[in-house]
Amino acid sequence: MVHQLVRLLWNPLSLDRLGLVYSLAAYVWWGLVTGAYFKSVDFAEPLELLALRVLTGLPLLIAFLSFRAGGIGDLFRLIRKQAMSVLVAGALIGLNWGTFIYSVVSSRLTEASLGYYINPLVSVLLGVFILGESMSTRRWFALAIAFVGALVFASDFEVSGLLQAGRLMELPWIVVVLPLSFGLYGLAKKKAQADPFTSLAGEMLMLLPILGLLEWWLFRQGRSVWFSVDAFQMGALWAGGIVTIVPLLFFSASANRLPLSVVGLMQYIAPTLQFTLAVAFFGEELSARRVVAFAMVWMSVLIFISSVEKRKDIRTNGG
Repeated sequence: MVHQLVRLLWNPLSLDRLGLVYSLAAYVWWGLVTGAYFKSVDFAEPLELLALRVLTGLPLLIAFLSFRAGGIGDLFRLIRKQAMSVLVAGALIGLNWGTFIYSVVSSRLTEASLGYYINPLVSVLLGVFILGESMSTRRWFALAIAFVGALVFASDFEVSGLLQAGRLMELPWIVVVLPLSFGLYGLAKKKAQADPFTSLAGEMLMLLPILGLLEWWLFRQGRSVWFSVDAFQMGALWAGGIVTIVPLLFFSASANRLPLSVVGLMQYIAPTLQFTLAVAFFGEELSARRVVAFAMVWMSVLIFISSVEKRKDIRTNGG
């Protein structure tokens, strides 16, 4: 994977260098900045952080669309004509974001990293069973290795004991929910033909009522973070919108500049950086079983990459 990236980088005829910089900035942001940001605001509840991500990100998106010709009109046409698809996509991205935030705040970012590594494989599998797409033998093999790796990872948890004790949130559910929610999100977006900014703004609008009510309820109950933060912490919370929108700007700028094969390779930068952040900086545990699990998933990723370079089924991920 690294060799292929280096080879592409040093071939001036194969790449748009500015596109590479934009794409690299997007994935590094998703891999490092987003995780570090939510760790820095872990004094707030995960659900409130999700609500604030939407409440602070939506105004920025609407402002961006208002400066683009027909941007607001496109947004309302999307909601009017494809409301159900946008609603489903909004619920799925909300689940994905909320799960990622929880993984960071609860010191389980390694689980999120593993989930994002296998995300492309899960997306392809959903395409096979839901859209009737075909999958090569090599991809099935990659998926089988990733599945065994996930089982090895799960074996590091005392699953039966946690189930008996009713401690369900301590199960390795993050590894499953993140790739599954994002894979289904990709399928939902197939029906909503819109650019990333318009579709995300529509999805945030769908989430706004319930998350706005959640924030209001927390405030009425005296549980809102606003009762206990200082000016610096308040500013950090309001920065959530910027943290959400900036990588999307970078990725959008790179979208038409790079071949999909390069995007397919670069999408693994984000979970790699998340893994590094979790282990090297957040001090998350990395047992022998988890090392084996990650090694198997990395092997499956390499097999998957070798089969995907000439295919156009790459989607963005990363939190």
